[in-house]
Amino acid sequence: MPRIVKFFETTLRDGEQTPGINYFPEEKLEIARALADMGFDTLDCGFAASGEPEFAALQLISRSVSNAEICSICRCYPDDIDKAWAAVKDATQASIHPFISTSPLHREVKLGKTRQEVLEMARTGVARGRQYTPNVDFALEDTTRTEHDFILEIVGAVVKEGARFVALCDTVGFALPWEFGQLVAEVKREFPGVRISAHCHDDLGLAVANALSGLINGAERVDSCFNGLGERAGNAATEDVVMAIRTRRADLDLDVRVDTTKIIPTSRLIARLSGMQPQWTKSVVGANAFAHGGGIHQDGVLKDARTYEIMRPEDIGLPPSERRMYVGKLSGRAALNAQLKELGYDLTPDQLLRAFQLVKHLLGKKRVLEEMDLRQCAETAINPTATLEDLMASASDTAE
Repeated sequence: MPRIVKFFETTLRDGEQTPGINYFPEEKLEIARALADMGFDTLDCGFAASGEPEFAALQLISRSVSNAEICSICRCYPDDIDKAWAAVKDATQASIHPFISTSPLHREVKLGKTRQEVLEMARTGVARGRQYTPNVDFALEDTTRTEHDFILEIVGAVVKEGARFVALCDTVGFALPWEFGQLVAEVKREFPGVRISAHCHDDLGLAVANALSGLINGAERVDSCFNGLGERAGNAATEDVVMAIRTRRADLDLDVRVDTTKIIPTSRLIARLSGMQPQWTKSVVGANAFAHGGGIHQDGVLKDARTYEIMRPEDIGLPPSERRMYVGKLSGRAALNAQLKELGYDLTPDQLLRAFQLVKHLLGKKRVLEEMDLRQCAETAINPTATLEDLMASASDTAE
């Protein structure tokens, strides 16, 4: 049986740290409900100590969402930990997640602390959280730039205090996949019983690859954000991790308990409330994820979508009708014929050839063809009295 991967879904916390995003409490609740309904294990819903609005949002979610664990992160300060628990204690399932910076640079510049002081703060932070709940996780911020021996020392200390999961964090997206996988494997060798969460950022475009490398080397959980939101270049994208595992589960010997058919509705909800649309070429949820522009590709997909698609639109909540054939200068006749059939035209081979030639000429005048342009090409191809000049004159009126 494939091992089931858990998720620490952090769209509502790390995702909200994306510059320009600011959710209101009711919006955070709407997103939390959508994520919980998809089946994610733990929702990282905010940083209670950051202010009253965040505290209020955490309380609202905690009292309203019962089908997922609700978590607040906190620094290893007593007041932070106390506020985190106060914010989530009413949840049916509640957890808190202390963290501290561990790398030499962060210790010196951010904290002004020695190794021994950081170690003691980590230990006492977990211990204080454990006074409230057994569901205390711990994160080593900037793990991948931390001395190896200190990583093991910190992990050993927090596990001894009862930390449930330990998050190894590629906070600045510095690691390469084999490095992150090796780090996870080494921590697992030293502490066989430790439960590891992979927290990876995308500064070098490697967050998902690093997370997967962590999983195949023993991590049990992934920290991720929908639409790849997060600080700077974002976190590992939830939809990418989910569909990478689901698509390659036989090879990874991993699987997810997530309703993938809700990926698109949830992605679009988050895009609407955040005001940030995924780029068109974004994997899985981008507008072009199931769009085809090259003639060879279009011909293959029209014959059998598996020729150029490794997922089905319906797997992620899209109707098959949203698979798009883009009629552009690199398109072929098969795609044009399919588009014209959708518009109600059934052309003969000769008419289709003429329409195809007209489309190619028209794309010398316009960057993008609209429905009326395709209709005009079809009508001109069917009507032998229409001339190319007529079509070009019509196109010039609407050209960009």
